[in-house]
Amino acid sequence: MTILTLFLSARVAVAGVDFSQSKFSTDLEKVPAGTVVTFNVVLKNSGDKLADGTDVRIRLPYSGFFVRIDELPGLKRDDKEREVTATVNVPAGGEFRFSFDLLASRSEVGHHLTTYIEVVYLLDQVRWNSESSIRITNAPSTAGIVIGGLRFHPAAGWLLGWMVFGGLLFVWLRARLQWVREHPKSNMLPAAVRRIPAFGIAMLVMVPLAFLMVLGGMAWRDLQTLTSWKEAQATILDRREIVQGGETEYYKDGRRTRSGVTRTPEFALKYQVGEREVISSGFETGPSLTVGSQILGKAEMNEWREGKTIACWYDPGDPGDVVVRRGFGGKYIVFGLFFGLLPLGILWFGFRQLRIVSNAVRQLDEIESAGSPA
Repeated sequence: MTILTLFLSARVAVAGVDFSQSKFSTDLEKVPAGTVVTFNVVLKNSGDKLADGTDVRIRLPYSGFFVRIDELPGLKRDDKEREVTATVNVPAGGEFRFSFDLLASRSEVGHHLTTYIEVVYLLDQVRWNSESSIRITNAPSTAGIVIGGLRFHPAAGWLLGWMVFGGLLFVWLRARLQWVREHPKSNMLPAAVRRIPAFGIAMLVMVPLAFLMVLGGMAWRDLQTLTSWKEAQATILDRREIVQGGETEYYKDGRRTRSGVTRTPEFALKYQVGEREVISSGFETGPSLTVGSQILGKAEMNEWREGKTIACWYDPGDPGDVVVRRGFGGKYIVFGLFFGLLPLGILWFGFRQLRIVSNAVRQLDEIESAGSPA
């Protein structure tokens, strides 16, 4: 009797549709930005009933782009909801396999490429879901020089030079001001001169220089897109909007407003670099300073849809670094004041303080020369 009960229980357990042994996997735990990742799906029906008309829904990550998927029955794509849906048949005791590719965005370093899949057989209300989350890391750099197996980026050289210059400036200022304060004739100088802080003057020079270096680096990169980057024809594979900042306010009537939001388009592109096919993402140049792109990119976001061929420009040294809008963008209008004019004003004031110190040293030298015997 017990054996019969166990047998009947086992039969009941496998009756109908059963997706519990299905798999959604990739071999990666982390991936460099700009890399195409393949996800494999095995829908295994362990039951004894044909799962015809099974709905498959893939929720695409906002940190990546949809590149490719196997031909599936009833395949549909919803760009607004970032979803791909299909309808498949899974035989009893059998399986249905397919795969799809996603591109990790170059602008999402530190975030996760999180993808969710849901399988539903509505007739028996059978559901199965799974999630994959892969951390996006920095892509290996090809810029700079290699010394002893270590790669030194040009930006590191500029940073090191800035730090060395700042240190030398501070040491020189401290020695000069200490000499002025300890000079026997220093009481002949204005009291304000003797109270000038060496560190404060150094910061008045170094901080504006740092801002100007950032602006100069942006401008140099934008200039390179006009002079040395190569042009190619790219096919748009996917697109998305990068939303930055903003505050959400709710009202009693249910209305919702968002203020201070910057929306910047970004595209997944496929283009040829010599004999090699490259898939990468981009829109315009610059670091994460995307202010100004909202106005400039609105037309492109509405017009440049999946499958369209547009011009792009890529860095010959790093072909994955690609833009579809080159040159000097609208960010200079917004950040030109903060990174350019304002630092120049502070730098002028800092050099003025340096001149006061130099004049104080010169005056004391003149006093010594005038008081010394001929």
